[in-house]
Amino acid sequence: MRLFGASLFVLKAIIWLPIAVYVPALTFNQVSGIGIHTITPIVIIICTFYTCVGGLKGVVYTDVVQSVIMYGSLVIIMIKGTLDLGGLDVVLQRNSEGGRLNTPELTMDPTVRISVFSVFVGGTIFKLQSTSINQATVQRFMSLPTLKSIKQTLITFSIGLTFLYLGCVYVGLVCYATYFDCDPMSTGLAGRRDQLVPLLVMRVLGVVPGLPGLFVSAVFSAALSSLSTLLNSLAAVILEDFVKPRMGKGMQERHVALTMRLVVVTFGVSSIFMVYVVEKLGMVLQLSATLQSSLYGPMLGIFTVGMLMPWVGEKSVFTGSVISFFTMAWIAVNAQIANITGTFQHTKLPVSVENCEYDFDMSRYSNSTAEYEPHKGTSVYHMSFLLYALLGSLLTIVFANLATFVFGRQDIKDVDENLLAPFVQRYLRKKNNYYETVELKSAEVLKIPETSD
Repeated sequence: MRLFGASLFVLKAIIWLPIAVYVPALTFNQVSGIGIHTITPIVIIICTFYTCVGGLKGVVYTDVVQSVIMYGSLVIIMIKGTLDLGGLDVVLQRNSEGGRLNTPELTMDPTVRISVFSVFVGGTIFKLQSTSINQATVQRFMSLPTLKSIKQTLITFSIGLTFLYLGCVYVGLVCYATYFDCDPMSTGLAGRRDQLVPLLVMRVLGVVPGLPGLFVSAVFSAALSSLSTLLNSLAAVILEDFVKPRMGKGMQERHVALTMRLVVVTFGVSSIFMVYVVEKLGMVLQLSATLQSSLYGPMLGIFTVGMLMPWVGEKSVFTGSVISFFTMAWIAVNAQIANITGTFQHTKLPVSVENCEYDFDMSRYSNSTAEYEPHKGTSVYHMSFLLYALLGSLLTIVFANLATFVFGRQDIKDVDENLLAPFVQRYLRKKNNYYETVELKSAEVLKIPETSD
């Protein structure tokens, strides 16, 4: 099971690393005009270098600086963009008139991309897997001195992440309010939806020398932070789970350092070539969430079974996780094919080009308006990407329990109590105390009294 879990993490890293590289390259391309495949190797070389030299300590210190830059630039864009439009009232009014101030749909239909169910249920499970079983996150937690420090860090992280998401949502509102009567996608000014915010930055911050560079540095900071963290965790996993068990105690310190650096360099270089694949697969946010959830959903199920269901043995868990993994891989692959080929489309709101101040090919606008169709598609791989983690974990749990009918139930007494959730530990202690009391009373009742001669 440990090797299977480590393999899932390595696979996730191989797929996700180029996505993290592609985002800043796309932004830099929109701002400077330099090709995506020119800037990609530079980003990876820089990140690989300081990850190899600094290790986890270097990663954490650079993450702090990068986070400050990232939040600072986001705040500047929010404030400057709002002031340029004439205030918060204008932003809200334009978004309201354009139908952008809408709440998630109140429906249980899993194929609705953004619904109350997918956002609050699926989104919660998605963030649960990224903070509770993610090697990169757990590795950072383990570097802290006490459990209290870990809890404080988790609370601070959750609050900071919430504000970051809210800030990104507001930047989206500012972006629409800025281009509400001249859509850049329809005119060809932006080639992809992921380039809309960089385009907004050039318009809002371009009048002040250096500010667009601040935004680009923020995007690079976020990407480098993710890259360095994942590369460091990847090196640790490969070393501990794949190399050390085969090398044994004969592995010296210099061998450890060399192995970890070799892993970082190898996977860093491979990301350069994977970028060519990522740029063909659609929106970055949805792609990232889809791939992470389809791989980490089964992992979340494994940990859930291990902590809450001590009667399920290793063979049963492995069976459930393998079934879940292949099912989610099938769904994820078909979902990407459906998005690329257009066989599945989500509802898109109309746009306008009425007041564009530059010339463009009007046929592009005609083609873009044809895209705004109602939501259609009912296959299982048309489900919302926010529900992938939930489905993957549920499949693992269900099939792991069903497999106990084949492989048998595990004796609860053989399970290490420290591996179980606290409330499960308390329940088992009470149960054991109850049976011990019953056995003691039964022994007293059946005890034959001694007779004197």
